[in-house]
Amino acid sequence: MKHDFTPNDLVRFLYHETSQEETVLLQQALIEDQELMTQYVELEDGKNALPSAAYRPSLSSIDRILKYSSTVLSPATL
Repeated sequence: MKHDFTPNDLVRFLYHETSQEETVLLQQALIEDQELMTQYVELEDGKNALPSAAYRPSLSSIDRILKYSSTVLSPATL
């Protein structure tokens, strides 16, 4: 039985969010379908690159947020 898996299915598989049945079907599909495997590898590479991304905002961004919040959330509005 042929299944058409979407990129969303591959992302769910990559993050271990598929059911056992889906996992087995996807594993088999990845073995049989080179194009699907290529898409999976590209998504996996993207996921592996994420930890190297910066997660902290710059100090200037923090300053702008604090300045904005002090004008919007004045004590009179709380």
